[in-house]
Order: sequence, then C-alpha cells, then structure tokens
Amino acid sequence: MQTAAVKKMELINQIARLPEQKIVEVEYFIQQLLAQLEVKKSEPISLKGIWKNKGFEKIVDLDKEED
Repeated sequence: MQTAAVKKMELINQIARLPEQKIVEVEYFIQQLLAQLEVKKSEPISLKGIWKNKGFEKIVDLDKEED
C-alpha cells in the first residue's frame, strides 16, 4: 500500500504531463472536491432571553448588599 506522500508525488508527475487545458480542468475538479470538504462556518447564536420566565425576574437587585 502506498503512502499518501508517494501517491501525491505520482499525481503531481501525472499532472505535469498534461496539456494546459487539462490542467485547468484538474484544478477546477480539485477546487470542487475541496469545497465539499469545507465545514460550513456556524453563525453566532444569541442567548438573549434564555432566562426569561425562569423565576429570576423576582430577584430585584443582586448587586445591592444587605447589612
């Protein structure tokens, strides 16, 4: 079984023998493969209001110190 590094070198050698137009096609194909691998970046999630109606509304002032 070949290692990934050996296989990559073989691919590079094969691509080097291709005419220019075919190299452009290979590049396009590789870009499509890489696009499929990209993980969609997640959007930030707002946590605003997650404690609403959980009973914390009854707490008037947490910063106020009692003597």
